[in-house]
Amino acid sequence: MAEHLPRVAVILAGGLGTRLRPLTWHLPKGLLPVANRPLLSYELEWLARAGVEQVILAVAEQAEAIEAGLGHECRGMELVYRRESARLDTAGALKNAAGEVGESFWALNGDLIFDFEPAPLVRRHRESGAALTLALRRVEEIAAYGLVRRDESGRVTAFLEKQATDPTGENLVNFGVYLIEPMTLEGVPAGQKYSNERQLFPELVASGATVVGFLPEDIVYWSDVGRLETYLQANHDLLAGALPWLEPEIAATALVGAGAGILSPCALGDQAVIGAGAVLGPYVSVGAQAVIGSGARIVRSVILPGATIGSQAHLEEVVVASGEVVPDGHYQQGGVVSHE
Repeated sequence: MAEHLPRVAVILAGGLGTRLRPLTWHLPKGLLPVANRPLLSYELEWLARAGVEQVILAVAEQAEAIEAGLGHECRGMELVYRRESARLDTAGALKNAAGEVGESFWALNGDLIFDFEPAPLVRRHRESGAALTLALRRVEEIAAYGLVRRDESGRVTAFLEKQATDPTGENLVNFGVYLIEPMTLEGVPAGQKYSNERQLFPELVASGATVVGFLPEDIVYWSDVGRLETYLQANHDLLAGALPWLEPEIAATALVGAGAGILSPCALGDQAVIGAGAVLGPYVSVGAQAVIGSGARIVRSVILPGATIGSQAHLEEVVVASGEVVPDGHYQQGGVVSHE
């Protein structure tokens, strides 16, 4: 089976991260640290374990920053960047990035952290002769999602927006991971805005193309890190072991002062400094070169690289943006510390 696994993947990494502002004013969403690793690194890890050899990143305004942050190789995979000259939406970005790909390829929404075994989905895609196979997931509350309706064979019959209930009881929604045949993009106009969810996918179903909805049986974890609340929760989840292959790291170059306490799980980045008597944790990520003042107390929070937390400060459920300074004795519960 291994020789039939897709060799190419496209990650839709051109989003501006507007719902994550102010954190994304100066840092692309895909480079935002989650448990001290760039958000996109989690998808790259999954793709490497799925046997992918080349990843095409569909990027936009922040292309240079993403390229500088990720480079051109990861886990043995070649990283290639395709920049949009204008905003093209999801299907338009796929066309721009993968227009010359001549084989089945993965397509991933760029703000996900997830894990499941890819081989069963690939097998189902091959056996069905599908033009497109969507990974699905089951949710309890469907009102906020577009519902995916499928028949007994798993073939998608409809995409339904914002339904209050699902009479079938399946409650299946789009996962954000797809396996696509290149001819699927032939109807997407080059250089124009075109949506997967609102145009391409429903049009494929209406045309009679075989579109399969596949529900992985072994979904280990899924998070859409598109909002501040889900960003903070994803940090907590990963520190708590949501991904079995990920171990929270205390960098060897981090400096921990006398009497400081690190309550697991926590992650400390390179050259982070923890002052004497400070107490961190549980569920705290401290980025590279961040400084935590003496006697500070930090719980369930994310301190991004280069931030400084004053002595005796107390933070709970807070995200501190890169380079920010929290005054001595400051208390805050919830929210973001940023001058933007």
